[in-house]
Amino acid sequence: MGSEVRVFQGTFKRVENIVDKTYKIIGYGSLVSHKSLKEDCKDKKFIPVIIKGYTRIFDIKDKKGDVLNIKKDKNGHFNGVLFEVDKEELKKLKKRENGYKTRKIDFIQFNNRKIKGSALTFIDLHFLIDHKKNLPDKKYLLMCREAAYHISKKFGLMWDNTTFTSDGKKVKEYIKNQKVHLN
Repeated sequence: MGSEVRVFQGTFKRVENIVDKTYKIIGYGSLVSHKSLKEDCKDKKFIPVIIKGYTRIFDIKDKKGDVLNIKKDKNGHFNGVLFEVDKEELKKLKKRENGYKTRKIDFIQFNNRKIKGSALTFIDLHFLIDHKKNLPDKKYLLMCREAAYHISKKFGLMWDNTTFTSDGKKVKEYIKNQKVHLN
């Protein structure tokens, strides 16, 4: 009978450790925005990172236009932010990012390329992919871009150069051609 209690206590301790666990997340679109992220998580410290082997692209269908996704590309790379969430915040993010799946990807730090690691990110492999080459949702694009430039000018410039529309054009060209302006 005493051994049954010890087994239960051991199980209880493992459950406590799972509850206290944090998860590293990489944001590359709306999750780069503190304002947007606050809807689901308490304020987070962002660490700018670079992800290689993927391209950031506006290819997810949404009501007002395409929103961001990433796709495998051996020659691709993009910048994003690394932050930590607890189990409850991860649940909220998964609900928010409905249609996306979580995948573990590798990163290097933006300012110190020697520091490496891996984290979860959100990716849609096929569910809502835009095959009609729709335009980006302008409000969403401006919010993501403004958040990138809020991190730093260097980070924002890289965001412009490593983000593509669904027809394969760099977002900086789309902005120039569409005369999209930040408010």
